[in-house]
Amino acid sequence: MSAPIRIPAPLAVGRLAAALTPKHVMDAVRLIDDAERHLYRPCSPLSVEDLGDRETVLAEWSRADKVLAATALRPAVATEVLS
Repeated sequence: MSAPIRIPAPLAVGRLAAALTPKHVMDAVRLIDDAERHLYRPCSPLSVEDLGDRETVLAEWSRADKVLAATALRPAVATEVLS
C-alpha cells in the first residue's frame, strides 16, 4: 500500500486560514518552522557556539510549542439546539 498523495491547498485557502488564525498562533507556527529548519542543519559536536545556538533554538521551539498547546483548536462557542 502506498502513501496517500498530498494535494497542496490553493494559496487563497491558506490566506483565509491565516486571516482567521490569531496572530500569536501564526507567530508560534513560524517560530516552530524556523526552529525545525535550524535543528536539521548539521552542526559540529565540538563547537561550543553551535551547541549554544542549538540550545537557544530549542528554547524558542519549546516556548512556541507551549503557545500552540495552550490555544484551543476551536473557539469556545456555546452550541445550542434551535427548535
